[in-house]
Amino acid sequence: MFQGHTNTSIDEKGRIIIPAKFRRHILPETNNILNVTLGRDACIWLFPSYEWTKVLKTVQSTNPYTGDEVSMRRQMLFHADELSIDSQHRILIPQDLLKIVGIKKEILMIGQLERIEVWDPAVYDKYITGGNESYEGVMQKVMTKLYTNNTGQ
Repeated sequence: MFQGHTNTSIDEKGRIIIPAKFRRHILPETNNILNVTLGRDACIWLFPSYEWTKVLKTVQSTNPYTGDEVSMRRQMLFHADELSIDSQHRILIPQDLLKIVGIKKEILMIGQLERIEVWDPAVYDKYITGGNESYEGVMQKVMTKLYTNNTGQ
C-alpha cells in the first residue's frame, strides 16, 4: 500500500524515478509495468498492474449507455497506457498527460493506498488550500459515515 509523499523532478529525457518508498510496494508480479491514466483534480494516477485490473473491473461494471459513465470511460481509457520501469527504476509518463496536468519539471508524488498520484506541486497546493472544507471537517464526515456503517451505530 502506497502512502506518504516525495518531491522529485523529471530528468532531461522526461523520465521520473520511482522513489524507494514506493518501489518496495510494487510487487514482482507487475513485471516492471505500471499503468497510468489521467486522475481526478489535475493529477496523474499510477497503478501496479494488479491494482489496475481491479480498476478495469470497476469501470466495466458501470453502465456503458449513460452520459456520465460513457464520459468517464472515454477519458480514463483514452489516457490509459502501460509504462515500463527500467533498470534504474524510471518511467516515462506520456507528454500529453504531463501537459494536461501542468507538470513541467518539479513533481509531487503522493501514495494513495492502491495507487500513486503525480502532481505539479503548485497545482496540489492550490487544490489543498482552495477547498471549501477543512481537513478536520471532511475527516469527521467520512470517518463518521464509515464508523456508523461498520458498527451500526
